[in-house]
Amino acid sequence: MPTKVKFDPQNMDVLVSSERRKSLDTHRLLSSVPMMAHHVVADIGCGPGYFAIPLGKYLFDGKVYALDVRQEMLDATGKALEAINLTNVELIKSLERKLPLEDECLDGALAAFVLQEATSPAALLKDTLRCLKKSGWLVILEWYKREMDEGPPLDQRIDIDQMRAMTKKAGFRISGQRDLNGKQYMMTMRK
Repeated sequence: MPTKVKFDPQNMDVLVSSERRKSLDTHRLLSSVPMMAHHVVADIGCGPGYFAIPLGKYLFDGKVYALDVRQEMLDATGKALEAINLTNVELIKSLERKLPLEDECLDGALAAFVLQEATSPAALLKDTLRCLKKSGWLVILEWYKREMDEGPPLDQRIDIDQMRAMTKKAGFRISGQRDLNGKQYMMTMRK
């Protein structure tokens, strides 16, 4: 299996840029996620906190586990959280195939642009399922599998049909999907 190209943490400013906010509005996106203010949610592959911070604000009576395999990303998220004094987000260094969380401890999880980087997306999906409560949800954001001027290499992207098959095999059922901006898609799953 070829080595996956990982996002370079030195370019993390791109992930929180105003340009990205124009094409991927976190508040609009999160308004369509099946979460409630008391939920416990994991942001898998949180990067510099692009989703972890809005999740933390929304889940004012809940908790966010911001997980990433790279300490630089967790440090950046931590600085952003300190700057706004948001205290319901816990930073956790993760493994790529296994989440360091208890069984059935999550109401939901967000995997934003992380499965296409994972060495084993199937293993990560299976472990995410393990962490979800019986009625838990998973939201996946990924790039369409077509040539574009931005995003990951084409051969690394996961086609929607392939994502459907992979999530079904892991034990999820699809409850919805939609286009985000012509370049990226969103799929919502249930356990």
